[in-house]
Amino acid sequence: MITYRKAASSDIPDIIKMRIGYMHETHHELTDEVFDEIAHRSEGYFQEHLNRDCIVYLAMDGEKTAGCIFFLLINKPASPLFITGKTGTLMNVFTLPEYRRQGIAKHLVQMAIEDGKEWELSYIELRSTNDGYPLYRSLEFAEDKSIYMNMKLKLVQ
Repeated sequence: MITYRKAASSDIPDIIKMRIGYMHETHHELTDEVFDEIAHRSEGYFQEHLNRDCIVYLAMDGEKTAGCIFFLLINKPASPLFITGKTGTLMNVFTLPEYRRQGIAKHLVQMAIEDGKEWELSYIELRSTNDGYPLYRSLEFAEDKSIYMNMKLKLVQ
């Protein structure tokens, strides 16, 4: 039986393993050295941010982590695009292969949505893979059409 909960600091090693598992599926081109560096840097991040501005929701099969999502909370000055000044970003929605197609990711995302409503977030955003797109559409996420163009300046290679 799958149970659901928010992660605690004692879950950080499992959170990192799940995140690296997600990245192995989505970034085949990366080397083991890159994954090791990401895992190393992630530990410090989670020690500092977990349950502050990063909430991780876990699906547990006994002691085994079957799925997870990361929910980043962002607070910025209010604007017409985010009237409360508070937004959320979902990332690394991941379920182990043997647990897929059982509604686990949907349940985890719904937990985040309910918390987002409680925290008065103006919106929750995410970047979807092709596999995840039907799930997010079923939960009323819509493609973000904007007068603004997404841009970034890469500082580290």
